[in-house]
Amino acid sequence: MKFFLILLYLNLLSFGAKAQTLRLNESKVLASHNSYKKCPDQKVIRFLSKFKKKLGPSNDPIQLDYGHKTLPEQFDNFNIRGIELDLYYDPIGGHYKKRKLNQFLFGLKQRVKDPKMSKPGFKVLHIADVDYETHYLTFEDALLELSAWSQKHPFHHPIYVNIEPKSVSPGNESKLLRRLGFKPCVPFNKDAFIRMEEEITRIFLRNNLFTPADLRGNYSTIRDRLNEVGWPTLQECLGKIIFILDGKTQLYKDATNTPLMFHYALPEDPEAAFIIMNDPIGNEEIIQQLTSTYIVRTRSDAGTIQSRKNDYSMFNAAQKSGAQIISTDYYAPDFRWSTFQIKR
Repeated sequence: MKFFLILLYLNLLSFGAKAQTLRLNESKVLASHNSYKKCPDQKVIRFLSKFKKKLGPSNDPIQLDYGHKTLPEQFDNFNIRGIELDLYYDPIGGHYKKRKLNQFLFGLKQRVKDPKMSKPGFKVLHIADVDYETHYLTFEDALLELSAWSQKHPFHHPIYVNIEPKSVSPGNESKLLRRLGFKPCVPFNKDAFIRMEEEITRIFLRNNLFTPADLRGNYSTIRDRLNEVGWPTLQECLGKIIFILDGKTQLYKDATNTPLMFHYALPEDPEAAFIIMNDPIGNEEIIQQLTSTYIVRTRSDAGTIQSRKNDYSMFNAAQKSGAQIISTDYYAPDFRWSTFQIKR
């Protein structure tokens, strides 16, 4: 035991020394994709698979057949330091409390009884009415879980939180489905983003967050800051939560003058800090060039395909690219398909 404690102490000293000199964009993490998601009931997969030809190869239902551990399990057991949350706007409440696909499936309930689904706010799920199994019904639920874990581990590597505002559901895409009760999404507007930031600041103190203003500092733009002095050290960012918006960027910019969230951008954007390039295959050199200035997010797998084939080519390309955030569904293997597992 004494030897173990000495070894732990030396490792902590080593990490502390590295954190003091390592820049944030020089640190690499493993992230989970659709981090809230549970596996769908197999009745759902079998039912949807009957319509496989009509849905087309890009919408093959087998691509929905994956799920995740709870956030604390991901952080503690798999060293995940980036997560992704899909948000549906529900300003009145109750818009997403039914799961209309289940009207065709014996034994699966349509209505979610939890009263949280009837309250205004943001609901967390993958595809409304279809792929709805989630560890966290609401944005608030997920934030509270993240905050509780962060408080227990105050010197953790900063956690990247990818926020995707959802604007399309099956009810948006089909008149027939709308007649059957599948609801279109409530569109995001400026008020939605104001409410989103209010939820974040209600749960996290300002000094728990690392924001665009923190990175920009006294410089006119983030680009000026990065060109002049680069990113802050990892040490300066320990214990922080970093929100990154994936979509609806202009609407978000119009909603706030002092955004809490970064956004995925193109390099020519003077406020660019994070760049998303989900497919690393063939883009390794481009990503390598970008990482000298920006933090790049890419993926090691998608839609269960790599796991089913035990195919590491996408992950190998992601590793070669030097992307700082690699997102996966398989930090833990799914032995139904293979031993495919992504570690970093």
